[in-house]
Amino acid sequence: MENPCKIVFFGDSITKEYVPDFERVIMKLYSDHKIEIINAGEIGETSSDALKRLNMLLKEKPDVVVVSFGMNDWRKCVSVEEFKKNLCLIVDRFQNIGSRVILTTINPVKGIFSGKKNNVVCRYNAVIRLVARQKRIKIADVHSLWKKRIKPSSKGLRDDIHPNPKGRRIYVESLLYIVSRENTVILWQYNGRECKCNYNCPYCYYADSPKKENFFFGNIVQWKKSFKDAFGNQNLVFYLSFGEPMLGKAFYDVVKMIESQPNWQLRITTNLSQPLGRLVKTRLAKERRLHINASFHPLSVSKEEFLEKALFLRKHGIEVPIIYVMYPAFLKRFKEDFDFFNKHNFIIHVRRFKGRYNGKNYPKAYTDKERQFIAKYCDDGTIKYMLNEKPVFNRLTYSGLHFFIVDSTGNIGYDSDCFEFHSKYRTRFGNVLQPESLRLNFSPTSYPKGHIQGTVDGVSNYLEAKYKELKGNNVLSFAKQGGVYHVSKGVFYKNLDKDFNDSRVRAKYFFPSRSIKDEFFKIVVYGLRKYLQYSFGRSLR
Repeated sequence: MENPCKIVFFGDSITKEYVPDFERVIMKLYSDHKIEIINAGEIGETSSDALKRLNMLLKEKPDVVVVSFGMNDWRKCVSVEEFKKNLCLIVDRFQNIGSRVILTTINPVKGIFSGKKNNVVCRYNAVIRLVARQKRIKIADVHSLWKKRIKPSSKGLRDDIHPNPKGRRIYVESLLYIVSRENTVILWQYNGRECKCNYNCPYCYYADSPKKENFFFGNIVQWKKSFKDAFGNQNLVFYLSFGEPMLGKAFYDVVKMIESQPNWQLRITTNLSQPLGRLVKTRLAKERRLHINASFHPLSVSKEEFLEKALFLRKHGIEVPIIYVMYPAFLKRFKEDFDFFNKHNFIIHVRRFKGRYNGKNYPKAYTDKERQFIAKYCDDGTIKYMLNEKPVFNRLTYSGLHFFIVDSTGNIGYDSDCFEFHSKYRTRFGNVLQPESLRLNFSPTSYPKGHIQGTVDGVSNYLEAKYKELKGNNVLSFAKQGGVYHVSKGVFYKNLDKDFNDSRVRAKYFFPSRSIKDEFFKIVVYGLRKYLQYSFGRSLR
């Protein structure tokens, strides 16, 4: 979320009533942010009435505006055509001053002829969704969540139309999904589905791939137009990873495309093997819109050479985390490598190795001693969800809402590369080069069963993990939320001195059990039902 952030809630009496609840929650969750809430809800107001107040609210120059009209429109016979026209005008005017605009759908109603009235509510909600799709903005889909959570729907109302505390909680939850996430992240395989790399590390899942390529489809003008057509004025963060992204022939064309839009950013994961002089002179670098993750590969480069590149980036205002894959062959040398980079106050972000080594499957094959050793250098999320592969009870994810993968020909799908190419998960949302084909989500959905998100973005996208949006450098943001971050005299590692032999601690971080005591504390920490779900993989609903 923006910081500082001025949020205007522009709506009717329902708005007037739910905003105080939202304000209490958002202020508590983001106590470190400077947030100003303006409750511009007016009793009985339609979207037509709202136009009379529009200029006054535009003068507030909000960072975010939540537009909540529709309930009085259908009740006071504002036609769906006029309603749509009014919403479009409101959206356009706020977007013209740079506000992030969010629409809300309207809640179900009760009373005499409630069935017929709710059919009308659905028609007006269809208009709200249509405007959101046409304007490429996001929705707090109150109506859909309400129908899922409150049965019968009348239990969320204090009268025929106004939410009671239970109903207002639906508004707050729906808004938190959208208001708190400022950016849309595009994991773009711009130079091929399995991009070329100048290294051939044995722990890379692309190492033996026969499909590695350096391929750029179309032209950069076409891509720029398509991203704007697909996502409108949304704040986009382009994330280039897979192989070595700086090897792509169109890399600097992509850089120029991104820097041409002031609300676009670039993230890359690179082995720092390519010349960096040109990169640090770009507008993206100078405007702090460039974020770099530096992958250290001991088999391909010396510590000294790699450090020189990392210090060069720091000198130019780009702080990089050192990504270190805990390949079994590196375990003996890791402490020496850690001390070397730690001496220069670089955060070392440890990744568990996933794959086969000496006939064993990792990370499952790590010994308990190795797990404890690795965990001391990790943030909480990395230990639980990556090293120890903690299952997720609630698979709801922001992937498909605020985070997408786009392949080299524009197909857009879920964030992970674990899905087969050409599968429904890799083409689930259409193609950005054909914006009319897009079918983007309006709310978090359940991540496909059988697949595990094993990246910092994937983990942070799970609602259950309760991570805030990864801002700036995604790895540094993730690590900080999990207890690894810069302090005045170096880097603080929360778990460096933690006793991972303690059964209660082991349960919290989901270490494999060594005894009945370890199993008992998993029941204590997670509860019997969830423990059984974890242990036996069956649903007890």
